[in-house]
Amino acid sequence: MATGVRAEAVKFAAAHIKKNPAITMTELKKLAKKKKINIYPLIIGLAKNTLGMGRPKRKTAKKATAARRGPGRPAGRRGPGRPRKVADPAEAISNVLAHVRDLEREVVSLRAAMVKISDLAGRH
Repeated sequence: MATGVRAEAVKFAAAHIKKNPAITMTELKKLAKKKKINIYPLIIGLAKNTLGMGRPKRKTAKKATAARRGPGRPAGRRGPGRPRKVADPAEAISNVLAHVRDLEREVVSLRAAMVKISDLAGRH
């Protein structure tokens, strides 16, 4: 619990809330003003907690994976641009090698295009 002025304010608020649980914040502020105690919403919340009248703790159960994915997303679908899951490691390696070969072919064709562009630019 807090010490000093806040603890005094919480103790004051708790005493009045215990007497009258339906007391409003305005009424509590008026009573506290006479004793030169500053009451604000946090003080009321702390006072209610000390009396056991606070909000109940939220019990969050672990949700299923499909429920956490969000609305409209089936459980088996992966996001756009993500590769498919591969169970066999050999197949995964062969997929990577095939992709590397495709990239090498693309590099060769782009180099050829650059040569043609440089030839055209140099001819004038």
